[in-house]
Amino acid sequence: MACDNSGLQQATTVDFFRRLNEERIDYAVLRNYEQYPDFGHDIDLVVRWSDLPRWKQLAMACAVDHGWAVLAECGHWARSSSRIHNIQILRFYSQHPPQYLQVDAFHSFLVLGLPLFDEDTLLSERIWDGRGFYRIDEGVENFYRLLQIAKLAGMKGAGEKLKKYSARVLSHWKSAPALAASAGKIGFPGLPAAMDHLRSGDFQRFKRQIDRQKSVWWINQVMSHPFRAARMIFNRFLDLLRLFWLSPCGFTVCAFAGDEAQRKRLEKVLTLLIDTNIITHFTLSRNVGERQKVRERGGVVIEWVSEKGADLVVDQQADDQSVIGTLLNLIIDRHFRILDQRMKSN
Repeated sequence: MACDNSGLQQATTVDFFRRLNEERIDYAVLRNYEQYPDFGHDIDLVVRWSDLPRWKQLAMACAVDHGWAVLAECGHWARSSSRIHNIQILRFYSQHPPQYLQVDAFHSFLVLGLPLFDEDTLLSERIWDGRGFYRIDEGVENFYRLLQIAKLAGMKGAGEKLKKYSARVLSHWKSAPALAASAGKIGFPGLPAAMDHLRSGDFQRFKRQIDRQKSVWWINQVMSHPFRAARMIFNRFLDLLRLFWLSPCGFTVCAFAGDEAQRKRLEKVLTLLIDTNIITHFTLSRNVGERQKVRERGGVVIEWVSEKGADLVVDQQADDQSVIGTLLNLIIDRHFRILDQRMKSN
């Protein structure tokens, strides 16, 4: 069932950036551009709020010209009362074979719900990459990566990412003579001491130092702008409550499988959808905690039901392509479709 979908994704990505540049849309790539035009799971951009309508129109034209069946907009992360918390998410889908591309539009880098770098800062200092796109300033990018490293230092199985991110950060700051001045200007004066821990490979001390700096920075922001900060923090609390508990991006599929072999076949199909980046996680477990965690991450939870009440039937009459097609339609139909050519593509 394996398929190679990199050709369509990469051609669309290159053309997408070409059009962004021609239309003079104010954007910058945030991260993961090293293997351009392959961005991994999704393309993370900062896009000026006023340019979002043109950004969506451009994406729709790109989807049509490259033969994508659907361009959907996920609204789960774009409902906050605070603009800085919103993320506009566009998803390109093709059905035969299953292919996927996601583009996210951010408007800030956040620390504990408050903007460390806002939209204007991220865009005003953007730099041109000779491969054909704008990206954010390397100093800003690597400063925020330090916060990512501190977060990863407390997670299991993050060793490879820690090494990769640390190498990039240390390489950048080694050639940056004004680290202390830059850190003080941003509000993280203890950054040079934290960098010493990072150089020595002591991730736990590095994490503690960064976490202390974040707390001090956050307190200073609250004291400097108490009403603005209180509003943002309250809105962020409501966002997280909705996103992770009341209305997560992940969802439940009611499925029927004729026997254990058919259940295993469904698991292989779901694994294929992960391999093609269409979903990030799935579970067939009955464990309540595991199911909630998968929904929080935007994944698919399989609920076994009778054939009569099933959204998805996996039996000898349903081949792999029909199972994939049904799953794709269930995923797609959860969101608003900017473009839907599924009938034409069948």
